[in-house]
Amino acid sequence: MDKLDRFMKFVGIESYDELSRADNLQEKLEDWIMSIKNQVSPNSIPYYFYGVKSFLEVNDVLLNWKKIIRLFPSKVKKTGRRAYTTKEIQKILAVAKDIRSRALVLFLASSGVRIGAIPQLRVKHLYDLPLGCKGVLVYEGSTDEYWTIITPEASEALDEYLNKRKSDGEIITPESPLFRDVYSDRRGNGKRIARPVGLRALICRMIRLVDKSGIRCTEEKTSNRYSTMVNHAFRKRFITILKSTPEIKNSTAEKLAGHKVYRDEDNFMVELDDSYNVPTLDSLFNQYKHAIVELSIDDSSRLQIKEVQIQKQYSALEEEKQKHFADKKKWYKTILDRAKTEGEIPDWLRPVMEEMIQDFES
Repeated sequence: MDKLDRFMKFVGIESYDELSRADNLQEKLEDWIMSIKNQVSPNSIPYYFYGVKSFLEVNDVLLNWKKIIRLFPSKVKKTGRRAYTTKEIQKILAVAKDIRSRALVLFLASSGVRIGAIPQLRVKHLYDLPLGCKGVLVYEGSTDEYWTIITPEASEALDEYLNKRKSDGEIITPESPLFRDVYSDRRGNGKRIARPVGLRALICRMIRLVDKSGIRCTEEKTSNRYSTMVNHAFRKRFITILKSTPEIKNSTAEKLAGHKVYRDEDNFMVELDDSYNVPTLDSLFNQYKHAIVELSIDDSSRLQIKEVQIQKQYSALEEEKQKHFADKKKWYKTILDRAKTEGEIPDWLRPVMEEMIQDFES
């Protein structure tokens, strides 16, 4: 209704009833479109227009809509499409001196959660997973409810933040906010009832961190906007990494991002089935774990995860090797025992096989 009210103000009409009976609406709408061309982004004009169009159509006002639509300016390329790089997030973390800010940055980077969902999250929405990861239930109880996951690095930072709140006197319960408002720990203010951090406070904090890090100093603005959005660039990086990981299906990446509809490789719209295809947290994790290294921010964390993966691969190979030797030894022994009793193997071959069995045993 805001756009409709704006049009009414432009034409000097005060009531909706008067608008539905006004004369020369075709000309007035055309004049309005021409006037806002220099006031708003070309991409925003359709949103201004369609609210007015819907109102007039409901009230059976017939106009030449095609002629009005032809007045729309050509759309321009959207800004804010770039994702953060790992190096840029490292720079943000370098200026995030307080423990809450560090936990917040790593949480956003590894989960892809929209910043608007943060104030709604509670401690009860966390679930421990293998490899030090945690599952996060977002928008619990709503039609938009979905699961996402955070890396071991982000989990550790979040645990440190929660433990700090405990040490400052806060009693953490399942209903405690995952990220609380700022308090001074000098006077025991941590003991007071924790309130969820406000969305405006979160946005302001992230803007200050990004500005202080200097990562956007070299970017040129387009239509007064940077190519990297302060908060959404975390989400873009998250989705890009998941979709670039061969072991993760596109549909799984979209579900972990909380999307219900997405475009496939052929640019066709695909609607995810939330009624029958509801993957478990474990099944989501079995794919997410393949992106942990790329999602991690700190170089030492990435190296540590790689070392663990290499060790697991080595252990699996050793286990397979031992199993192979055991099976081969059993096969040789069976043949030798049979040869000794039935005489099916030449005498010259028996000592060779006995020697091979001794090698396996050693």
